[in-house]
Amino acid sequence: MTSPANAFASALRGSLVIGWGPAAVVTTLLSGAPLHAQTAPTTPPSNQPAQQQQQQPTARRGIGQLGQTSIFDNVFNPAISLSADFAAVGSTQRETTETANRFHLRSVELGVVGRVDPLLSYQLYLHFDEHVAEVEEAFVLADNWLPDTFQLKAGRFNLDFGKLSPLHDHDLLLLDKPQVLQEYLGGSLRGTGLELHHWFPLGDYQLVRWSVGACNSLDGDAHSTFGPASGHHHEDDDGPTHLGGNEAENLAVHGRASLLLELGTRTTVQLGISGAWAPEIRFSYDNGSGTRTRSLRRGLLGADVSIKHLDPGTGQGTTFVAEVLLSRKDTFDTTTETRSTVESTGFYALLEHSLGQRWTLGASGGKFGHAETEGLDSWDAGIYSTWHVDEFNRLRLEGRRFDDPDQSYWGFTLQWTIILGSHGHGIDW
Repeated sequence: MTSPANAFASALRGSLVIGWGPAAVVTTLLSGAPLHAQTAPTTPPSNQPAQQQQQQPTARRGIGQLGQTSIFDNVFNPAISLSADFAAVGSTQRETTETANRFHLRSVELGVVGRVDPLLSYQLYLHFDEHVAEVEEAFVLADNWLPDTFQLKAGRFNLDFGKLSPLHDHDLLLLDKPQVLQEYLGGSLRGTGLELHHWFPLGDYQLVRWSVGACNSLDGDAHSTFGPASGHHHEDDDGPTHLGGNEAENLAVHGRASLLLELGTRTTVQLGISGAWAPEIRFSYDNGSGTRTRSLRRGLLGADVSIKHLDPGTGQGTTFVAEVLLSRKDTFDTTTETRSTVESTGFYALLEHSLGQRWTLGASGGKFGHAETEGLDSWDAGIYSTWHVDEFNRLRLEGRRFDDPDQSYWGFTLQWTIILGSHGHGIDW
């Protein structure tokens, strides 16, 4: 039986290969050996005429020293990949959103990933839809620089919070992020800052992983078809105008710890806890007599469990994921100029069964209290089926019932996802 420590280390090494250049370069980088590139000769061969010798280009000083042959060498170009998400959407909503009852190009994601050197990699993901282009993530990852299994991420990225929030939408088991994640996190919890990761084994069959980070603010971003964040939604688009300029002690902080247990050769269990805290969210508003500035606080706690049972020979297996979240959010009424704090809780659960290598059947549901209004609840439940035509081509049919305070409705989608190149986002744990 392979221990989870060895399995994870192998998986980690494998995940780093995704999106890299030629195999020889990858092998060299993984081995930690220095890169040796051929440089243009500074002295031409003596059997060439003198006029031709004078036309020979010389190596650019500095480029050759950094491991490239010339400015035209493409050996170290980053890997480029693409994922595209298209859906046919139907709904019984009285007032349909911009994504309902129509064909919907939800997302085209362009990935540019490469090694900076044997110590660092850089990852850039650009999002496009029918109306907007934006930077989804852009960060440098020190994955082979720090001691032991420490890693440092710097830039703009999905924060390590919970089980499904860090995932890009095309990597989800179902169409959209659960509604409670849309309501409390804005979909994916995202920020610009630093994040430190570390993992270590506990015996032969357990692993512990933790992370801590600091960022300018707790931002939310979603490309959901249904739910509180349907359409292209940014949580910081709502409400008064937010201001920057916070002092260092007012940066948002977040963290996560998880325990991975191996139960036999086919079953793994993961238990996780997450937290995020923004001590001061400054914003401005006009009360009629001038511009005022106020500060609000934001807190989030979460606990999650994941159970996976898989027969690698047949592809049959079962996946269960559940997460509970607690939201504490300050709100401000600019009319009465009063601040209040709303505490709310919510959860989701997902169960999926793999019939084999190609087909899966799943069901999910959840309920949450509204983050900014006490006493209002919403819930949803749905079923879906996914056909993995191959590794790069996937079709999914989903039907879901939504119950909100103002209306109840059904939503139906046929989702088509394709991938070009080696498009991935690391290990899901």
